[in-house]
Amino acid sequence: MRRRLAVGVAAVGAAWAWTRWMDQRNAAIERPPVLDPEGRPYPVRRFRHSDGEVVEVHVVGSGPTVLLVPGADGMKETWRYQIPALAERHRVIAPDLRTGFPPGAGFDRFMSDMLELLDRYGDGAAIVVGQSLGGAIAMRLAAEAPAGVTGLVLANTLARVSYEHVGLNRTLLVPVAMATTRYLPVPLARAAAELWSRLDVWIYDSSPGGERVVDYALRTGPRTVPPSVSGGRVNRLKREDLRPDLPSIGAPTLVVKGPRDTYTPPSWAREIAALIPGARYVEVDGTGHCSHISMPGPFNRIVLDWLASTAQEGDA
Repeated sequence: MRRRLAVGVAAVGAAWAWTRWMDQRNAAIERPPVLDPEGRPYPVRRFRHSDGEVVEVHVVGSGPTVLLVPGADGMKETWRYQIPALAERHRVIAPDLRTGFPPGAGFDRFMSDMLELLDRYGDGAAIVVGQSLGGAIAMRLAAEAPAGVTGLVLANTLARVSYEHVGLNRTLLVPVAMATTRYLPVPLARAAAELWSRLDVWIYDSSPGGERVVDYALRTGPRTVPPSVSGGRVNRLKREDLRPDLPSIGAPTLVVKGPRDTYTPPSWAREIAALIPGARYVEVDGTGHCSHISMPGPFNRIVLDWLASTAQEGDA
């Protein structure tokens, strides 16, 4: 018994030491910069929020303002395929999400952050594009501060945190996929991610561009962000249900969905589209949770065509 206990304690200690060591190594990963059409890195600005929290932000292009809000990983680099395309005709604001929160801060702190960014860089209003958790932030912004939102694009998002879709299916593999992505050596993590891609688990999908999601996860996204940070952002949404406020949203809205997404299922996106008056629902064929990364060409065309048609309707 004592020997088994000693072995168990040693195994737990080794696992703890390994995860701490990997967290330190992951934090040192240098994320690839977002490049302009000439292959040059876009300039990075530093913005100080009213409570002193400092985030990095890209502000590029000119024209009607588009605010890009990332998901729980919280980095602007998730939009590397959208920023150059949008910046051709728009002023693009792409910030990181905050890492630290003042005492007692809830989900609405994100909304305040976006308003501060719009006041500084976007004349107070913008078309807001949100991915996953970023879409929830965008919906809250449109419902509570409608003057700041001239349009909404909601990509693979959710209006509340729910586990209703968890069952004997791929969703049960999400914690395993998260752990292998963050804590296995990179070659093994990549091999595991390719398996998760074939199974459409978590953020991965089996679209022709699924390898881009693998590269994102290992070089930019989940591997570089401590679970306590991304989880802390999601935990603030757990206290909310945005659905009752969605019928009050008056901004033109596009709901974009990857039909292979088992993480935030298509039924959630269809419910959001049904609750927001006049919302349009469009799927990016063959994609999952990260449609904007796995298939950026079709994703961008859908968004750009909608922006153009919305602008024409506004001018009519």
